[in-house]
Amino acid sequence: MVFVGRIRERAPDSLRRNSATPPRVNQCGGEKSCACRALRRGLSQFRDRLDGASHPVLWSQVGAPPICAGSGCPDGEMTMQQQDLRRAAAAMPEAGAAAQATIRASDLPLAALAGPAALALILRTEGASYRPVGATMVLGRDGAVAGTLSSGCIDADIAEHAKAVAREGGLRRLRYGAGSPFIDLTLPCGGGLDILVLPAPGAEVLADLRARLASREPFSLAVSDAGLSVGADPQAELVLRVLPDPRFAVFGKGPEAVAFARMVAGASYETVLASPDSETLAPLAGRGATVVHLPQPSAVEQVALDAFTAGVLFFHDHDWEPAIVRHLLASRAFYVGAQGSRRTAENRLARLRAAGVAEADLARLRGPIGVVPSTRDARTLAASVLAEVLAEAVVAG
Repeated sequence: MVFVGRIRERAPDSLRRNSATPPRVNQCGGEKSCACRALRRGLSQFRDRLDGASHPVLWSQVGAPPICAGSGCPDGEMTMQQQDLRRAAAAMPEAGAAAQATIRASDLPLAALAGPAALALILRTEGASYRPVGATMVLGRDGAVAGTLSSGCIDADIAEHAKAVAREGGLRRLRYGAGSPFIDLTLPCGGGLDILVLPAPGAEVLADLRARLASREPFSLAVSDAGLSVGADPQAELVLRVLPDPRFAVFGKGPEAVAFARMVAGASYETVLASPDSETLAPLAGRGATVVHLPQPSAVEQVALDAFTAGVLFFHDHDWEPAIVRHLLASRAFYVGAQGSRRTAENRLARLRAAGVAEADLARLRGPIGVVPSTRDARTLAASVLAEVLAEAVVAG
């Protein structure tokens, strides 16, 4: 395996010189700098490969600059660049071993653009990373970009590579951060990223991917030099387990239900607000949430539930709760919780036991809800409950 960067045809403002040119002495802190000499040696080893503006700079595991030793450096001292390159080489998986990672559907924003032209995804991370392995940036045919692979420090550069791949075809492997030949493009969080840029999948694979994402069921996605494929692929370099994003089914009446639904929808989670009260539904209608009028508790069956749905109740009239809670507990929803004090929660459990709900199901019911105890402010309660639900989503996986 090799690390690959690329000398850009049109460098952004942050990179004005050719990466094939060894850095000037004053950029390395003086001619006696071990880092400067090591980087010069490393670059010089690969000059024969720099035969064109689109040719990559290859950093092999055996070709990384040697450890600084002898009269030129303090005994046993390793420079920062040398440490970066050695760590980067050590992070490479063994040949034939497919790495595995889990992502959410939102990490694969294929639905965001009408016609994707190229994809860029994170193959490996080293040290701190803003985004997970498998996170994908999508370049549309119109030049629009969906998704991000960093906090903004390298996204523009990656987009330029994606445009070139969309135009010319082929694959590009990029290394940023530790061990990268792009010494001007640094990662503020440290560490390193290996990025694969490839053409968008064909129409058949793309349709299959979109259908699976819409089904809200987990699936496997294999990444190889041939591109993306759903399911197993013996040639895969990376296998992704793609999970649906959490969806929120909010039931209730009053400011707490409104505040929570607003916060969740504002965070771009799929949100359904179901209420018997038109004044509760009105603020969310057409504002990122689906609103459902509940004329009676049994109408809860109108709301779709799956294993990646959180059901949350915000009722002050607790007579609405039993039928809705029973329906939620009988579903695959990964989180079921209801607003109220400890005494209210105890009374709720007693009513559900009397109605014949099994103890195993009752054990799934959260109440009081939220990570902040006894809050009486609708906004604080909303943030508190959202934090609890998302923590549970991580555990549920």
